[in-house]
Amino acid sequence: MIGAGADAVDIALINLCQRGDIVVTQDYGVAALALGKGAKAIHQSGRWYTDENIDGLLMERHMAKVARRRSKNHLKGPAKRTDEDDRRFEESFRRLIDCSLGQEGER
Repeated sequence: MIGAGADAVDIALINLCQRGDIVVTQDYGVAALALGKGAKAIHQSGRWYTDENIDGLLMERHMAKVARRRSKNHLKGPAKRTDEDDRRFEESFRRLIDCSLGQEGER
C-alpha cells in the first residue's frame, strides 16, 4: 500500500529501484532517477531512456510545461494504444532485456 500524494508512487518505485532493474514509465523524471540508480528505463512506446537522451527529454518537458501555462488551449491526451504499439513495445523491451543480460555477463 502506497500513501497519498502527487508523487508517492514514483518515490516508492525509485526507493525500491536497484542497479540492473528495468523501469517502464512515461515520466521523464522517474526515468532520470532510475538511470541515476543504475537501472534501465523504457517508455511505453518502446523508446529507451539513456544517459545520452534524458537531459534533452527533461528540457522538452520543461518547455512544454511553460508553453501550456502561457496558453489557454488544452491538449488532447495520447491516442488509444494499438496492437502495433504493443508489438513495438514488446520488441524493444525484449532487446533491452537482452542488452541488460549481456552487460551482466560481461561484469
